[in-house]
Amino acid sequence: MKGKIGKMDRIDFQMELEPPIKFLEFNSDAWEIFHEVEVKKAVRIEKGRIKHLVEEREEGVAIRAIVNGRVGFSFTTDANALIDACERAVKITKISEERLNDFPEGGFSRVNGIYGKIEGDWLKEAGEIVISAVEEGVNPAEGVVEVSEIKKKILNSSGAELESNETFVSAFIECVFEEGAAYDLASARDSSIDLEGMAKNASTFAKHSAKGSKIEPGKYDVVLSPLATHQLLFHALYPAFSVENVVKGRSPLANKLDQKIFGEVSLIDDGRKDGLLMSSPFDDEGNATQRTEIVEKGILKDFLKDWKWANEFSADPTGNGIRQERNSYPATLPTNVLIEVEEGKDYGKALYIHSFTGAHTSNPISGDFSLEISPAIYDGMPIKTGMLYGNIYELLKKIEVGGREKVQVENTYTPWLKFLGIEIKG
Repeated sequence: MKGKIGKMDRIDFQMELEPPIKFLEFNSDAWEIFHEVEVKKAVRIEKGRIKHLVEEREEGVAIRAIVNGRVGFSFTTDANALIDACERAVKITKISEERLNDFPEGGFSRVNGIYGKIEGDWLKEAGEIVISAVEEGVNPAEGVVEVSEIKKKILNSSGAELESNETFVSAFIECVFEEGAAYDLASARDSSIDLEGMAKNASTFAKHSAKGSKIEPGKYDVVLSPLATHQLLFHALYPAFSVENVVKGRSPLANKLDQKIFGEVSLIDDGRKDGLLMSSPFDDEGNATQRTEIVEKGILKDFLKDWKWANEFSADPTGNGIRQERNSYPATLPTNVLIEVEEGKDYGKALYIHSFTGAHTSNPISGDFSLEISPAIYDGMPIKTGMLYGNIYELLKKIEVGGREKVQVENTYTPWLKFLGIEIKG
């Protein structure tokens, strides 16, 4: 389903920042205000029916204050409590272990395709498309299609004054067939979101999981979907690229710059690539986003750096100071991780894995993982369950080819990927 979604209600800031700015200028050595407002509209699906429409608006201000090199943090959604929030941030500096001397002057990258005109009237049609795309006999048990518009502003005592507008469209569906179940999700910046493909994937794998059996233990060529790839890499690998973890001794890659760590695969963190989900003209601290070659043809080339840990590492920030929530402190996190590998015409006989259970239990320090496959297909036969054990660094040494089409799942932009000779247990 392509084209414009329409026009969403215009959002504007309602909180007045002049009073807190004056307070912070008088009571701190340096300060930062992160101001964000989001209007969200969603349609929910339950048991194959459009259940209801939801609309909500949230505006919040996160404040960081520096006094004598110590950082205090506070957050509020109350327009009448901005000065109280500033006072809390200043008070926290007296006991804080967090250290900073100042905030970045700010930077701005030109990024296209991150804002589309969105209208809530599109949602009902989108929900009906999801339901109708599910295979006959499969129950679209639970799902949601959501559109949101976000306006973000960053001001600080170093002179940064940045503002951006972004839109997001996301969808999720869980399908049930007999004793089997599977889910899939999709995201985009506009109505180019692949609702039909998402629903068909979920319903197909729900059928497979109902009929499938355990797999025989052994070594298999394995093909991972973009969803499975993201689940694995986000928990087992991405933390190792954070320079904070390098400095703190929590990354196995600390002394491996310019060394071969993987097979012939490249990983690029690109926060300014047009149209991708994590693209933005600046990160959540005000540093310009950029393209960072992390791994080039298997060789480790760089780490990801936010403002604080770039200074600790005596390097420039890479635009990776990200707040997972608007009320959270910025941390070193990936933006869009582009996975590039030789393109294969045919994956051949392999174990095709749609998703994992338990990816969050992966060890980000060692890279070890033990994941349940749910569900998968091998040689045309459905596999209901199995276990993939291993280490992410060893796995990525066995990468062979990738598909032509790339799909983004949260931070990861990747094709289906094929790995050779992977240990699978029943």
